[in-house]
Amino acid sequence: MIEKLKENWPGYKKILLPLGHKADINNLTDLASYIIERKKGEVKFIHVIREGSYIDLPREWREGAKRVTESHHKMMKYGIHSDREIVTSKTIERGILETAFDMEAEAIILGWGPKPGAKISKMASHIMDNFHGDVIIYKNRVDIDQTKKIMYPVAKSPSKSRLNLIKHIVQETGAALTLTHYVDKKDGSRQKGKKVLKQAKEKALEFDLDVETMMLEGSSLASSIKEVTEDFDLLVIGPSEDWWVYQTVFGRKTDKIAEAAQCSVLLHKYKSEKE
Repeated sequence: MIEKLKENWPGYKKILLPLGHKADINNLTDLASYIIERKKGEVKFIHVIREGSYIDLPREWREGAKRVTESHHKMMKYGIHSDREIVTSKTIERGILETAFDMEAEAIILGWGPKPGAKISKMASHIMDNFHGDVIIYKNRVDIDQTKKIMYPVAKSPSKSRLNLIKHIVQETGAALTLTHYVDKKDGSRQKGKKVLKQAKEKALEFDLDVETMMLEGSSLASSIKEVTEDFDLLVIGPSEDWWVYQTVFGRKTDKIAEAAQCSVLLHKYKSEKE
């Protein structure tokens, strides 16, 4: 995103959306349509084929072409400009990164895998590390257009980048937003937590987001997430310093929390981690 984000951020101008075999095409396409700049934005759909896979090439090409074409047509129905391409590269990761660079993409959207226990792949982690823009990894358990309650955990003042992203989803779905803060019942400070939530709510109101706040208290972050997300449709988290597990966001902790969550999960890494 741009360095100084404003409350009236219009959305991304260029999004790259790779569609693999296990990608949930409809939900990923809908998510892209929610956060793209409607009048000027462009979404590019690609399917990457590894070089050397000549035996499976005809089938790969047909299936990949079908995916990107269906998504391209769906985006056109929304009145959003889109493009499509079959990309051949030494690795899928390289094909994605090179295409993103060539088109000057501001964001890449990746599928996390809808099945229980699905983990962030090494490829997705590498893309998050090496891409110059924003990366969104989406794990759906509820169709994105059915999202009615969103949970955004904070440990300090909320990220402007993330609030802008959430605002676009809220505008499209009519969902309600709840800001939460986790306190360890053994040594956590409820008073500090109340202060964090108060400041977070004030920040969200600057974005015209009507929010509720909730204090989570327990012996384990994962167990608290599992319990509370039964009442939510989408959990939004990010690998920046406004999230509890910043140090281990690319490791097992992230997967553990995503697996514990009883709702969809959206992991959002923005270009500049420190605003």
